[in-house]
Amino acid sequence: MRAQIGKTLVDLGPAELRARLEGHAHVLIDVGTGDGRFVYRWASANPDTLCIGIDAVGERMREVSHRASRKPARGGRPNALFIVASAQALPEELDGLADTLTINYPWSSLFTALVLPDPEVLAGLRRLVRPGAELVTLLNQSVLDDRPYAERLGLPPLTDERVEAELRPAYLAAGFELRENRLLDGDAPHQTSWGQHLTLGSGRRTRLVTAQAVAAASTPAGASAAASGAAESV
Repeated sequence: MRAQIGKTLVDLGPAELRARLEGHAHVLIDVGTGDGRFVYRWASANPDTLCIGIDAVGERMREVSHRASRKPARGGRPNALFIVASAQALPEELDGLADTLTINYPWSSLFTALVLPDPEVLAGLRRLVRPGAELVTLLNQSVLDDRPYAERLGLPPLTDERVEAELRPAYLAAGFELRENRLLDGDAPHQTSWGQHLTLGSGRRTRLVTAQAVAAASTPAGASAAASGAAESV
């Protein structure tokens, strides 16, 4: 597993991960974390939580990961960790750790995987969490409301009816039972750099989707045996 610490990309072994976990009552994992500021802020507000940001591009996390690696008196956050990995290849070392999983304003392939949805990506996300864990997702609804643009991306409309008819059973098959699905009025519950860029003063809409980790209803076609077994075991 590769971790971004400032400008350096390092291998993070099982022993160091265990050491990071010691003394923390909770684990938050933020997938597609971007610049990592959301993880840093959460770590600052919740010192009892190990906060792990995952992004495919380590360079985005350099500044914040460097700040987090300092001594606490200089703004360091020893409970913040930044991992370089894609949502399609999440590290097995993190399996079953999170009691909170956040995905804030995903874009590109992760956004597509959540709204189509992609059973293998959902199964990979399910591997990361404990039974009963909460998934909190903030989606840029305005992308899907712009039908000419969304159609070029191959994305269908995302309405309440489609969430119930298509997303609910697909998420349940992967082991996530939908709890909440609504368009937000006002500020989103999680403030991120990318989210603020998208929504500040723009009139763009955000859809909040939350779910609870339960036993998977079925194994997604094409998922590896190892991934399926991990999803059932957490």
